[in-house]
Amino acid sequence: MPLSVAAMVIGSQLCRPCHLEIYDSYARTPMAQSSGRVAPLAAASFSAAGQRYRVAGNTLFFDGGQSTIDYFIGSNAAGRSFLRAYDGYLFELPVTWYAQKRAWDASPGYEKESQVRLTRAVEPSCLQCHASRVRPVLGTQNRYGTPPFLENGVACERCHGPGSEHVKDPAVARMVNPARLGPERRDGVCSQCHLSGEARIERTGRRFAEYQAGDRLADYATYFVRQLGRRDLKVTSHVEKLAASACKLASGDKLWCGTCHDPHTNEDKSQAACLSCHAGAHRPEERCVTCHMPKARTSDGNHGVMTDHSIPRTPRAPAPPSGGLTAFGSTADDRAIGLAYAELQDARALPYLRRAVPQDWPVRLRLAVQEPDPARATQLYESVLRDNPHEPAALVNLGALYAQQGRLTEAAALWERALVTNAALEEAVLNLARVRAPAETRLILERYRQVNPAFRPAPAKPR
Repeated sequence: MPLSVAAMVIGSQLCRPCHLEIYDSYARTPMAQSSGRVAPLAAASFSAAGQRYRVAGNTLFFDGGQSTIDYFIGSNAAGRSFLRAYDGYLFELPVTWYAQKRAWDASPGYEKESQVRLTRAVEPSCLQCHASRVRPVLGTQNRYGTPPFLENGVACERCHGPGSEHVKDPAVARMVNPARLGPERRDGVCSQCHLSGEARIERTGRRFAEYQAGDRLADYATYFVRQLGRRDLKVTSHVEKLAASACKLASGDKLWCGTCHDPHTNEDKSQAACLSCHAGAHRPEERCVTCHMPKARTSDGNHGVMTDHSIPRTPRAPAPPSGGLTAFGSTADDRAIGLAYAELQDARALPYLRRAVPQDWPVRLRLAVQEPDPARATQLYESVLRDNPHEPAALVNLGALYAQQGRLTEAAALWERALVTNAALEEAVLNLARVRAPAETRLILERYRQVNPAFRPAPAKPR
C-alpha cells in the first residue's frame, strides 16, 4: 500500500492552464487584488490625526523625515493601507487612501496618535488574509523573506487547499470545493478572513496559520463575540452579523456566504436569494439589500464603509458592544476565555487565567503582565521564554525586571534578543541606550533612527 503524501501549496499560476476562464475572471476581483507592490502614487498633500503629510511616488513625507511606501494591503474597494519595509521587517504606515471618500486620512487605529508613528508591526496573522504564500522568518514578530509574500491577494489554494498532488493527477487528488463541504467546514473557508469577533484565540498547540480549506476552523482557534451582540460594524464582521440575522436563523445551513456571493466573478446574487424566500416582497422592483443591508461606517476602519450583514428589517442606529464574551459557534474553556479577555485588556481575564488548564506560555505571559510581585513576575517571564524564546513582550519586560535587580548584562542581552524579533521595539532600544556607554548609546540611537525615521530622541538632561 503506497504511503500518503501531504499536499503542498504551489501557487495559482499552475491552476491557470486548466482553469483559464475562472483564473482570469478571479484575477479581476477585489480578493485577488488585496495586496501587492506599490506602484508610484499620485502626488498629494493632506493632514491626518493632526500631522501634515505629503505623498509622492513611493515616498511618504512628514515633518522632519520620510519613509518608503513599499507594499499595499486592501483591494481599494473601500480603501488601501500601506506598508514600509526595513531590512525585511514590515510596518504599517499611519496613512490610508479611502477610495469611497477619495481622500487620504489616518489609518485605522491611528486616528488619535499625537505623533507620526512608523513602528506598528505587521504580523503574519494580519498579512495572511490579504496576501498568499506569506514568508515569515522564524523567531521574529514581523520579519519576512524577500519578497514577504509570493502571491498578491487571496490565491486559489486559500479556498481550495494545497494543489501539489492535484496537478500531478487531477482525477485522483481532488481539490477542495467549499460548496460541497458540510456546513461547518464550508463556512470555515470564508470565516478564516471574514470572522473577526472581539478576539481570536489559538487552541493549545495549534497555529491559525496551519489552517487549510476543508479543515474545521474551530480546531485551530476559538472566536469570541459579545453575548448581547453589537450594533456597530467592524471591517470583517460579516460572518457573525449574518449568523445573528433573522434570515440566517430561519434558513439555517441553507444560507451561507456563497448564497449571495460568487467569489470567482464577484457577482452579486443577493436579489435572487432574497426573492427565493420572499416572493411577495413589498417592492420587488427595487434591490432588497438597499434598505435591508445598508452600508455604514465601520467602528474600526476610520472612513471605511461596509455592508450590514445582520439584514435589519429597518435601519438601526449603531450602538457599542455590550455583555460579556461568548464563544462563536463552539465552546470555550477557562484558558480561551481568559486569553480573550486579556486581549481586550479586560479585568475579567485574571480568574479565568488562574484556573486555565494547561498553564501554557500564552497564559503565563498574561499572568506575568498582571503580577504585582517582581519575584513572581520574573519566574513567570523566565518560564515563558523557556517555551517561547522569541516572545517580544517577555524579552522586554523580563529585561526591565533584571535591570531593577542590578543584573544589567543579562537585561541588555534580553533587549538585544527582543530587537531581533522586531527591530522597532522602542522600549528595548531606549533601555539599551540607558545601560550602555555614551559612545555605544549614540550608535544605538542612530541605528534606531534608520529603523524609525520619525524617532526624535528626548533632549539630554543638563548635568
